[in-house]
Amino acid sequence: MSTQPYAEGGQGPKSSSNPTSAGSLLVADCGTVFTKVSLFGLVEGQYRLMARGEAPTTIAPPYEDITKGIIQAINIIEFITGRLFISEGRIISPEQSSGDGVDVFISTISTGGPVRLVVLGAVDAAMERFASQAVSGLYAETYALPSPSQIATSAPAPVPVGAGARSSGSGTEGPWTPERVAFEWERQIERIREIQPHAALIVGMANGPAGPAPLQEACQLLVNATTELNKQYRDSASAGIAAADVASRQIAVLYAGAPQYVEAVRGMLKGTAEVTRVDSLVSQEQIGPTSIAVGGLFERDVIQRIPGYARLHSWSSSTPVPTATSLSSLVRFLAQHYAMNVTAVDIGGANTTLMMAGERGEFIPLVNCGVGVGPSVGAILQRVGIQRVARWLPFDIAEDELRQYVLNHMLHPHVISTSQRDLQISQAFAREALILTVEAAKGDSLEWLDADLILATGGVLAHAPKYGQAALMLLDALQPRGVTSLVLDCTMLVAQLGAVATVAPIAAVQVNENDAVTHRLGTCVIPFGTLPENEVAVRVGIEYTSGRQVTVDVMSGSIEVIPLRSNEQALLSLFPAPTVDVGLGPGERARAAEEIDGGLVGLIIDARGRPLVLSGEGKERQKRLSQWMQAIGA
Repeated sequence: MSTQPYAEGGQGPKSSSNPTSAGSLLVADCGTVFTKVSLFGLVEGQYRLMARGEAPTTIAPPYEDITKGIIQAINIIEFITGRLFISEGRIISPEQSSGDGVDVFISTISTGGPVRLVVLGAVDAAMERFASQAVSGLYAETYALPSPSQIATSAPAPVPVGAGARSSGSGTEGPWTPERVAFEWERQIERIREIQPHAALIVGMANGPAGPAPLQEACQLLVNATTELNKQYRDSASAGIAAADVASRQIAVLYAGAPQYVEAVRGMLKGTAEVTRVDSLVSQEQIGPTSIAVGGLFERDVIQRIPGYARLHSWSSSTPVPTATSLSSLVRFLAQHYAMNVTAVDIGGANTTLMMAGERGEFIPLVNCGVGVGPSVGAILQRVGIQRVARWLPFDIAEDELRQYVLNHMLHPHVISTSQRDLQISQAFAREALILTVEAAKGDSLEWLDADLILATGGVLAHAPKYGQAALMLLDALQPRGVTSLVLDCTMLVAQLGAVATVAPIAAVQVNENDAVTHRLGTCVIPFGTLPENEVAVRVGIEYTSGRQVTVDVMSGSIEVIPLRSNEQALLSLFPAPTVDVGLGPGERARAAEEIDGGLVGLIIDARGRPLVLSGEGKERQKRLSQWMQAIGA
């Protein structure tokens, strides 16, 4: 699948006086839980990371101003560097002769929640999939509400609609009597009231089985729902209760249906909603315009409504960019620059992001909104259940203890783990967040890219006390195959560098190479296929640059780490068992044409099999988990 979900929308970047010649840059990344600010500057002609500051994000009471958290993080940088960057609540710019101030300020944002989009009209399985793909790389959630006539005509045996309809006796729910149609209308209006959508996407062509009726019904549903939402707002306001902001304004409408009915749709929604026409969504090739339009809605209806946004925008040399959009730009650049398949993961407090870019231009993005290890940790437990989380723990845990952990973490997401037990629970949730995201990406994509490079960021990974813990989380959740490299972004910069590149591309490239991707965990060899039980899965030969040679037999079901440090290289030879594949086919031997790099963990041989299967017996599973953790240094 090749999706291009550029989400900038709205305004393009504002140009600074001469951003490409900037000597210093401040970059703020406003996440759901924490705001990170980084200072870049020139050191011996190269842009480097000079200092970092981190503070809680401040969009909720009692602060309700996103810039306050940014200022707190900048104050840390001021303490570290002895320079001033803030004066009277504003960024000092450009950099002064005294060293105070900064030439360029850039911000990325992932807080504020997703844009909620209801998909109306002739919504079938294919159309629902296209809509989902269109927003896959954005902070957006889609909710499909097919029109009643679409539901009726797409039933296993089409049922007649109308007062005189008779049951077909084919096992369907029966005839579409006026009462049943009225019930369906009420159900959909109530669903819209629950969702409180920012926007609606109307889809469907006139040559469908229900004709243009679903388009007309979609318009009528919006009219009725808007009336209900406004009534709900007035009732809340009269009761002295602060109503949700989405209920106090119109629902934006994107029309991606039959082009000949666009004016009729505008006429039906006149006075109710403003209709923006985009290309008809009839195939995967048409999802780009819808993606761009939804990205613009996210900027207008989410980012620009964040408390303190106007002040933040006045500081910026460019329009604040969604963090996922910035990350997608960097991932595609790395794939093209290094001619390899790159997978990037970002496990955040409210969202988990997975971006895959191929050397031939393939791109699979997915932002899994509402699945994170901060305030959204409860959603993970609700979706996967107690057992799926507990399967990653090398100890027994009671359901009450796990639920208490979730409740505490939802209420206090800023609190860090203070015990080994809590740390392992948090890392178990991180695994499940990433597994859910991988499952969603595989469900939407037409192809899957085997990664040559896995780039990982996010607090739960970057702040892991041991590098082996981060490596094991990635191997458990992503389950790569063949030979790949793991890189950990401990500075949490990669998600910002795509935005930096739009203003200062040289700075983005140099900071990326000098600071962001310097924590190489190591090269991983992951044999797959039919691994023989209790036998050697692969024999690994290592020839170090010093001339020393080592041969290691790796048993199936185990992890082995062969010493190969960050400043070391070696030639690798692989001799798999006859039914085992290391990337060239079952039993095919492989020898690296070039030396492989070492890492902070070393050369990792993961012979646990793909897919990874955990024992159903508790004590046996916990024993294996402990062995794997010990082997990889977790």
